[in-house]
Amino acid sequence: MVYKSFLETVTSRLQILMGTQAEVSLRQIPKNNGVILDGLCISRPESSVAPAIYLNGYYEQFQAGVSIDSIISDILAVYQENSHPDETRFRNFSSLPMARRHLVFRLISTEANRDFLQTVPHLPFLDLSIVFYLLFDDGTTCFSSSVDNEQLQRWNMKPEELLPLARANSLSLLPPVIRSMTDVVRDMAMAHMGEEYDPDWMESLLAEQRSAQPLYILTNTAELNGAGCILYPGQLKKFADAAGSDLIVLPSSIHEVLLTPDRGFSHYSSLNTMVSQINEEEVRREDRLADHIYLYSRENNCLLTPEGDWAPVPA
Repeated sequence: MVYKSFLETVTSRLQILMGTQAEVSLRQIPKNNGVILDGLCISRPESSVAPAIYLNGYYEQFQAGVSIDSIISDILAVYQENSHPDETRFRNFSSLPMARRHLVFRLISTEANRDFLQTVPHLPFLDLSIVFYLLFDDGTTCFSSSVDNEQLQRWNMKPEELLPLARANSLSLLPPVIRSMTDVVRDMAMAHMGEEYDPDWMESLLAEQRSAQPLYILTNTAELNGAGCILYPGQLKKFADAAGSDLIVLPSSIHEVLLTPDRGFSHYSSLNTMVSQINEEEVRREDRLADHIYLYSRENNCLLTPEGDWAPVPA
């Protein structure tokens, strides 16, 4: 079954199952870096708000041998387990008094998002752009919404006025987390190996990693748009001071970056090639941030690109 037929089959069969309880429709939803995903929206008659269930991943499952019946059951379970956002609360959420408490920011590639950036308030940072969105999570319902130019006009604000609010909220709602790569590997092994996990074997394996260039993951507690943590006040400075050196920042994705001390003997061109290759082979297009490393100067508290462009980071 080709992709188009898959979409039509899933949509029609779900509409039969839902009957008159809801309308099932397909929508193309723009994501980061110009990616367009196919979202299945199940709308109740009395509501104009409907969450999107992305079907691209389900098609990959179908190609891998999962039956169409199992996929439809999974989609129904997702729909039933995730309550619909209250429409009144959703409208109030975008009003300025509420938005001031939920405004956060993220970093995206400027070049890969030129069309999108024409529609939203943003601030440049090297070859990246700071964009803003509203994040709501009450423990049972979680949703987010990009801030666009129309909202900014209604709020009668400028993009530079959004940043202090978004930075303070991001620190509160999405606090930073730094973990060593060895800790991450250890936790993953424990989770996947279960009773077969051998601590002694794992420690001997990790000892080889410790003797090499140490790597640390910087993200936030939600592991969502965590690359923005490099612009949290004092975040890179504190880590660099603890390491006693400048830093190499490897943009793993929009959700996290890797940090490693820059001892002055790294081959930057090789690292740039590695980042580009990993993006191409391992990272989904909508999650990519940049195809090169950044350098953090501890003395000047700034980030630099390989071309020598630089910008200060918050102290």
